[in-house]
Amino acid sequence: MADSSTGVQPAVSTDLFDKYVLPKIALVVILTGSLIGTWVTGRLSGQSAVVTLAKWSYFVSLGVLTGGLVWKHCFVRPRDLGTAASEYCAEMYARFDRIATGAVVVLVATGPVVLAAYVSVLGIEPLVIALCALLAAWIGTLVVTTRRSVAVDAQFRSPAGLLALGLALAVVVGTGLAEVSLRGFDPIAAGIRTGHLLAFVAWIGGAVWNIFVAVPTGQKRPTAAVARAAGEQLERFRWAVRFIIPFLFLTGLFQAVTALGVRVESYVATPIGVAVLAKIASIGVLAVIFKLCPMWRACSPIDGVCDLEEREPDRAAELQARGNADD
Repeated sequence: MADSSTGVQPAVSTDLFDKYVLPKIALVVILTGSLIGTWVTGRLSGQSAVVTLAKWSYFVSLGVLTGGLVWKHCFVRPRDLGTAASEYCAEMYARFDRIATGAVVVLVATGPVVLAAYVSVLGIEPLVIALCALLAAWIGTLVVTTRRSVAVDAQFRSPAGLLALGLALAVVVGTGLAEVSLRGFDPIAAGIRTGHLLAFVAWIGGAVWNIFVAVPTGQKRPTAAVARAAGEQLERFRWAVRFIIPFLFLTGLFQAVTALGVRVESYVATPIGVAVLAKIASIGVLAVIFKLCPMWRACSPIDGVCDLEEREPDRAAELQARGNADD
């Protein structure tokens, strides 16, 4: 096999339909579905349109940041940093930091609105105080970790990076608990709502990373080593999505039945019911896209990222050649 620095040209589609548009459509569907879901919960809680829009922006920024941190410290692996793909990872980290800066701005703008909505209903209780403290600590940690300039191997799973990830998960959990408390706290509903929110942030954050971080960076460095690292990272994300899709569906269905019951009229004769059906349908669309992407080699426009199995023989030959050279 040629050296890992051998170029792999980005695939240029000559088809009428650009297959790589599928992940982008999936992101739009996720955002639309989340907006519908936020509107439904807002109507059930009696919140205003302004608060609903602020909450949706807050949830999306939570997702971009939390899901991005999961990719940064979990889907990237140590061996990616010690190979010819290390510069690719370093540039991905830098690109994510720029996106994260924008997400933090949105979080700072919408967080007070969301917290004020919680206080107006729940009062200044321990849950709200804890969420305020966690959010403030998380934002402070994010500002430090995204603005400092250090080597990629010093960022990967560093104490500050893992702290940011831990605080992110804590904020998501606290937000889920607060959302349920708006209509009367129930432990089962709290677990379902929090799990649903965790699955959402993992998916949307991973989708944003793939489309706006991994792909543009990989297109600038189309080498065999980069294609392999990018493909392996993407497959780890896709593995997680295999569980996220059914989990989102089941938890969303549970929340719908809890709120509206099982009568058909509740879903076809009211705006909220129709919105719930649209939200469920959006998860079905996402499942179809998830199946089509690998079948059409539409995971990435970078040649080789969707063909990990085809590259395994080359990988084995490369490792054998390195072993012979060491003898």
